[in-house]
Amino acid sequence: MTRKLTVYNFGCDLKMSYCFFAVALVFSVTGCALLQETPPVEISASRLFCEKNPEIVDGKLDTVSVFEVHGTIQKGFGRRSNSQRQYRHEVVGSLKTETLIKLDAPTYIDYIEVYPASTLPNFILDATVEEKSSKWMLSFEAIEDKRGEDIEGTQPVRFRIRREVLYVRLTANALTDSENVGVYSETAIKEMETSLKKMNASKDATEKVSRQWRKQRREGEMQIPLKGAAIREIKFYRR
Repeated sequence: MTRKLTVYNFGCDLKMSYCFFAVALVFSVTGCALLQETPPVEISASRLFCEKNPEIVDGKLDTVSVFEVHGTIQKGFGRRSNSQRQYRHEVVGSLKTETLIKLDAPTYIDYIEVYPASTLPNFILDATVEEKSSKWMLSFEAIEDKRGEDIEGTQPVRFRIRREVLYVRLTANALTDSENVGVYSETAIKEMETSLKKMNASKDATEKVSRQWRKQRREGEMQIPLKGAAIREIKFYRR
């Protein structure tokens, strides 16, 4: 009888050990899951810097910043070298606009939220953890999430980053300014020359484009100005 009780008690102790082990395993797995699901933390606006468009990282959703443009669209019937009139629709300068955001130190970013104030055509993000140097531009890596998509509406859009970054470059195509379509005015030509100088175009290239525009003005070609895409705010989040 004593032997049976001993065996029975051993069996009960073994079952209790298994139960405690199972409970401990459950709590351990649950604890890991809770740690992995730590809610994201927003990076303070005081840690973000943007020289060209400071309003997009000022922490205020009621401010708007517009990307700077360096181009225009020309269309109409112009004369080619063979003196035949032919319809043209082309970009002079660049359709691409961009701005750069810097953090105060390399930081692992889980995602960012973009708050558009206009359509963002062909929106692209690139990032680097490197400080500026002679090969700095080559250090940027593509952020693949929603790369090259047209961002519509004004609701915030989330982009997965999931890497350590120091700089984030935002690129979007310019928008056509349909309200200011016109012929090649002298003011427009001067603005074009200024934009080309900012793009470090040579003097000969600038004068060539200037002569071409004046010729197109005489022949009645149309100019469609470009305007930059607009963003209210960019928010960064880490875990």
